[in-house]
Amino acid sequence: MIAKVTSGSSGRGLVRYLFGPGQANEHFDQRVITAGLVLGGEALTGGNLSSQDIADIGAGLDAAHEGFGTNPKGGHIFHLSLSLPPGDRQLSDDQWAEIAHKAMGALGLEGEGMQPAAWLAIGHGTSAHGNQHIHLAASLVRVDGSRVNTWHSKQALSRLCAEIETDYALTPIEGRAGRGMPGLSRAELERTAREQLAEPRRNTLARIVREVSVASKDEAEFVRRLRGSDVLLRPRFETGGKEMVVGYSVAFKALDGDPPIWFGGGKLARDLTLPNLRQFWEGSAADRQLAVIEWSATKAIAPGREAVIGIPDDWRRAVKAIESAVEKLQEVPASDLAAWRGASREAAGLFAAWSRRLEGDTPGPMAAAADALARSAQNRPGDPVPSRHAVANFRGVAAIAAQSQLSNKSPMAWAMLIDQLGRTLRTIGEAHDARGETETARALVDNLSRELEVLHDRFETSSPHELIPGERMADHRNPLSGYEIHVAHHRGRGSSHDRGFER
Repeated sequence: MIAKVTSGSSGRGLVRYLFGPGQANEHFDQRVITAGLVLGGEALTGGNLSSQDIADIGAGLDAAHEGFGTNPKGGHIFHLSLSLPPGDRQLSDDQWAEIAHKAMGALGLEGEGMQPAAWLAIGHGTSAHGNQHIHLAASLVRVDGSRVNTWHSKQALSRLCAEIETDYALTPIEGRAGRGMPGLSRAELERTAREQLAEPRRNTLARIVREVSVASKDEAEFVRRLRGSDVLLRPRFETGGKEMVVGYSVAFKALDGDPPIWFGGGKLARDLTLPNLRQFWEGSAADRQLAVIEWSATKAIAPGREAVIGIPDDWRRAVKAIESAVEKLQEVPASDLAAWRGASREAAGLFAAWSRRLEGDTPGPMAAAADALARSAQNRPGDPVPSRHAVANFRGVAAIAAQSQLSNKSPMAWAMLIDQLGRTLRTIGEAHDARGETETARALVDNLSRELEVLHDRFETSSPHELIPGERMADHRNPLSGYEIHVAHHRGRGSSHDRGFER
């Protein structure tokens, strides 16, 4: 969450601006999210305000300044905007209201034992760059004429944003610890906005790596899948040798001559470092040696199951596999953090796989679910290591989502799969709720479950050809006709048994 503060000398002018069209017609769906008691509190909330209502609100912000003549340096109006990175979890108005009251309390504009000041929070639709945000307009003159002291506001807002990012399961900003999720830098956010991307590149790369790691049985398969996923990959060998890989970096291919921006696994998320990933893969000494060979190559040396296209019936098997996994999860005590972190990790990879297949370059509810589950999977210091045996079923389903054949007969199975994925989210969310992690539970259940219900209805009512961006549906008379896999970004040739990668 990013906090931006400005000051001014006219509450009337600020409120007119916030309820107006904005500098580039970017303001829409303007509404009062919440307000302090001086301006009427919750009774003021809502949209469709008249010009007189807007004028009265602005006058209310200016009233103490005009009545007492108190004139703080820099102006008596405090304007705070709180915004989320593009592609981050969407918050409800009720949640934004909670955050607004936390912010005003942290800044000393309201709270027990102090004279209040007038303030309100105004919500808009997302910005032109895709940022969900709110504006808080406040008077720095209290109702008794005294000034609000803002000398500590920068530190207070930094602490507040860190607390909100943790409590509301949001993406942390660089410089603030986020339980295993590295923060986004201002440069990344500015580049995301400049390039008009749906989300920061780091978020997309993290989801790809998580998907590939969960779908893979061993390290060599992970390398092959990652090389086939339209990203650049480079290994980091032990110092002075080429016999042991100790880390890796990934990047998207450069555009317009710009150099690629590389991210090490730990910069994507703590659980995506190579040592942490290795805890979840099978592997003998021979497998590890093959992995070194694959890391050293520029194309697949020994393609395996990732090169075999699945069949339409795989989707129905996936439904049964998830149903079985959820039944097992429902028997796990909420206190068994190792099992639940492992389950969240595997489920995140599954949702990520299907997001790339279904949503393509425009992340939607599947991507949002993957990201929320990834946060759920992160360990706090001292937590037990996530279990690799929590729900192995999800790993096989992730592979199906990544590469099984699409056909005109698939959407009904997809609708059933959505039902089971919704059950998965609710089950993991209930475990968080039982541990008192209410906002994480909300992030998984409240909004995402509803979005998946909408997606379920689309699968039941839409033509399959309308549902998959960037892919051609397979002709049901020929399992390989027109097949184009979006996730692995390779086109198969020949039988499913001799299929390799096309770079």
